[in-house]
Amino acid sequence: MLVFDFDGVLHDSRTRAWRCYQDARNEMELWALPDLAGPGDLPVVYQGVLSASLTRWVDFEIAERFWKRHAELTAQAADGEPHGVIPELAGPLAGLAAGPGYAVVTGSHHTTVRTLLARTLTPEAMPRILLSRDETGSKTDKLRNLRTQWGATAYIGDTGSDVRHAHAAGLTAIAVAYGYASREDLTSARPDRLLGTPADLAAWCRAQAAGPTTAPEPSSTTRWGHCLTSGPNRSRGIHGT
Repeated sequence: MLVFDFDGVLHDSRTRAWRCYQDARNEMELWALPDLAGPGDLPVVYQGVLSASLTRWVDFEIAERFWKRHAELTAQAADGEPHGVIPELAGPLAGLAAGPGYAVVTGSHHTTVRTLLARTLTPEAMPRILLSRDETGSKTDKLRNLRTQWGATAYIGDTGSDVRHAHAAGLTAIAVAYGYASREDLTSARPDRLLGTPADLAAWCRAQAAGPTTAPEPSSTTRWGHCLTSGPNRSRGIHGT
C-alpha cells in the first residue's frame, strides 16, 4: 500500500493556501511573519519540520495557533476550489485502488479532503484509508500504524517535513517538487526519490501497480536511494472517521 499526502501532491491547493496564509496573518496581526507576494513564495514558510517552520519569527505556541487557524480558513475556502485531484493522477489512483490500494495521510480536515477527492474520483477509486488532522496522533504515528497494520511501504509528500515523517515511520520517502516546498528543502531532507512533475508521479505509480520488473524511469526523477516495489498487502481497509 502506498500512502499520499494530499495538498501539494494529489491536489494543487497552493493559491488557496497562500490566500489563507495572508488572511490568517492579517486576522491575527502577526506582522513578524513574512508577507508573501503570491503562491510562489510558500517555500519561504514551508521549510524544515513544519511544526517549527514559523519559529524563526514567532513563538512555537503562536505558530501552532496560526497553523490551526490556517487549516480552518483553507477548509472554509475549499467550496470555491475549482479542481479536485490533479488530472494526471486520477488514472493511476484508480489503478492503485483496484490493486494494492492506497491511503491518504494529511494535515487538512477530513471532510474537506473527501469532498475534493470525490470531485474527480469514482467511489471505487477513493483511498481505502483517509487519516486527517481530525484524527489523533502525529503524522509519524499514523504512518507507522499504516506500515505495521496495513503493510504500507512508502509515503509521498511535498515538504521536507513529509520526508522526515516517512523515514521516522520506517517508510520509503518519495518527494514531489511541484508542491509547497522548494527543491532545496526537499533534497536537504534526503528523500529516497524525488519526482519533478505530476506526470512523473503518475508514471511512478503505474510502475508500482505493475510491479518492479516493468518499472520505467521518469525523465525528471532524481534517485536518492533504492527503488520501491509494491507491497503485497491487499486486504480491505476502512476510511478514517
